[in-house]
Amino acid sequence: MEERDSLRTMLYGLARFGLFWLINIFALIIGKTAILGIVGTFVPKLALYDNPETLSFLSWLIPFWLLTWLFWDDAKRHTAYGLYNPTAVAIILLLTGIVYYVPILVVNELGSSSDPRVTAAVTSIYFPSLWLSKINDDPQVYGLIGLILLIVICMLSYLVGHKYYAKKFAEEEEDGAQ
Repeated sequence: MEERDSLRTMLYGLARFGLFWLINIFALIIGKTAILGIVGTFVPKLALYDNPETLSFLSWLIPFWLLTWLFWDDAKRHTAYGLYNPTAVAIILLLTGIVYYVPILVVNELGSSSDPRVTAAVTSIYFPSLWLSKINDDPQVYGLIGLILLIVICMLSYLVGHKYYAKKFAEEEEDGAQ
């Protein structure tokens, strides 16, 4: 039984790892294409063509909402099936965050010896966090701040979702017992 739980946790971790990357890449693509083209055209007051920070914030909202919903739904399922494990979710989020953050560390370490196109491509991975460049202009710093915000929001979503559904399921059991 223990082996099946370990396998289930590993598969859950790999799935969340992949979804985290895909959702952030999706936010990058949608932010630089659809949001810029559609919102920038129909809401010119936002000045998205001249203000990449605003476009970045709108792009950051995509992983914010998708990941919040994903971990809320995970909490619902884990609570319903007795699989609630915040420690495993926290470890998975930390490992995912570390792997997501590694490219900027490598590019920063290589410095000027790296190809500028590679540097620009890797830095663009962190475009949804560019709005945080008002705090610090270094991609390493604003990428880390944006990543920490997403990880904390995901974990809070999981914890609050569990608390909500544990209470809801307990109330439903009480109503069913009457």
